[in-house]
Amino acid sequence: MATRRPAAGRAAAKRPAAKLPAAKRPVSKRAASKRGASKVPTRDIEEAIYARRKALADLMHSQTLGQGDIRRAVNQITETAAQVLEVERASVWELVDGGRAIECIDLYERSQGRHSAGARIRAADVPRYFAALQTERAIRAHDARTDPRTSEFRKGYLSPLGIRSMLDAPVFLRGKMVGVVCHEHTKTARRWQLSEELLAGTFADLVALVLETAAWHRAEEALRVERDAIASKVVDRTRELAQSESNLRALIDFSPVAMVVTRIADSKIVLANRRAAAMFEVPLHAIEGRHPPDHWVNLDERARYLTEVMRTGRVDDFEAEMRGAGGRLFWAHLSGQRLRFGGDDALLAAIVDVTAQRQAHEEMRVLASHDELTGIFNRRHVEDIARKELERAQRHSRPLTVAMMDADHFKAINDSHGHQVGDEVLRAIASRCQQTLRANDVFGRYGGEEFVVVFPETDLESARSVAERLRAAVAQGPVTVGEASLNVTVSIGLAEFVRGQDMRMLFQRADAALYAAKEGGRNLVRAAVATDA
Repeated sequence: MATRRPAAGRAAAKRPAAKLPAAKRPVSKRAASKRGASKVPTRDIEEAIYARRKALADLMHSQTLGQGDIRRAVNQITETAAQVLEVERASVWELVDGGRAIECIDLYERSQGRHSAGARIRAADVPRYFAALQTERAIRAHDARTDPRTSEFRKGYLSPLGIRSMLDAPVFLRGKMVGVVCHEHTKTARRWQLSEELLAGTFADLVALVLETAAWHRAEEALRVERDAIASKVVDRTRELAQSESNLRALIDFSPVAMVVTRIADSKIVLANRRAAAMFEVPLHAIEGRHPPDHWVNLDERARYLTEVMRTGRVDDFEAEMRGAGGRLFWAHLSGQRLRFGGDDALLAAIVDVTAQRQAHEEMRVLASHDELTGIFNRRHVEDIARKELERAQRHSRPLTVAMMDADHFKAINDSHGHQVGDEVLRAIASRCQQTLRANDVFGRYGGEEFVVVFPETDLESARSVAERLRAAVAQGPVTVGEASLNVTVSIGLAEFVRGQDMRMLFQRADAALYAAKEGGRNLVRAAVATDA
């Protein structure tokens, strides 16, 4: 069992986007060829695989995961996990009591269609299991009653519930373990496949994304409530004190957020508090009389802000990029209101630095569209782009070609050198391909050691030329990882869009061409002919 700790600062341990589980499902065309299972109808195999891939794709596209409702999102994850991995029980547990216990957020029992929560397990009762969670990428307990990492559960948990096999993946958030996703198979022991371990890791990553999203929603709501409360207090107090300047000064001085009063006639600051002075990197005694436009990165944005506040008397939820006197750039959330100050028309602005929140949001956006291991697009994002390009090709009769690419003999690399070396090989393949592809080509990781390229506005022959350059670039020299020097090659299958076919058919044709390249000896490019559609 390969072990490693997650990289600090990442939402989860580095797990490749998993292919579909192998347990109790038809084997793929390649595996069927190797096992002599050619009598199994190919269409039946593809439909079974597609059904499981579609269940995972539907979950990853679900809006529920991004709405901040942990209970609904986790319910959906456990139901999909039970379905895709074909287990009786799927559950999500949260680390509590400073890491001394885990508590069940949701347990889904597939045969009953029932959800429950609240169970708690203490580390003191199952120390070997907790130690394994901290050090292993996943716990694959083929026979959970005898596996030393899970046998502690036998008397009080496994035997009474009829559980024979466990597949558990820890959930990491910002480099720390915060929970675990559990998959429990009943009645008979089950041997878990590597692809199922990777899929369990994908469900753990989705739980981490749900927790991060929920935290973001809570912070955003707290900020909105605080901002609205402050703005409301300013408005009410200003009205109650009949625009008394002395009381307004006191209110602004003690405000917990940056506040600035600007004279509209000449755009000069006439009043500001310490928080505003610190935000704009100006001494408090020097901030009055400054010119606010000097602190706006985009003056067109300022003009739009002023137009809105002049038209309606106030503006809320306005975001703009600002600049401190020392050159520091930051994103600010502004709420503004017109008032009278010193006998002049003026604008009162409450300003909150939201740079950290925007960065967190951007990190979540990148996480949702990029593969964490290689840094290239993930399967979900590539399929979204491919779907749009296919619709455009269909509508305007434009060429479109897709390539499926697979690392040759990758299992042997993992078996001989370990998964960490395998990960470095995948990164090297991705890097060499990125340096070779054209600007408009869309490159992503499809799962495991398989990659996909979408060639918009490209016919089959042009795509074949690029694919040959990709194949040569990967094979140009050995990949060196530590003391290991590995010769790495890829096989590539191409398929050109044929009018009337959907994305699934296009990808299946490219995959069939990839299979032909593998059967032809590997390190080859093969193309599907139009009649294959």
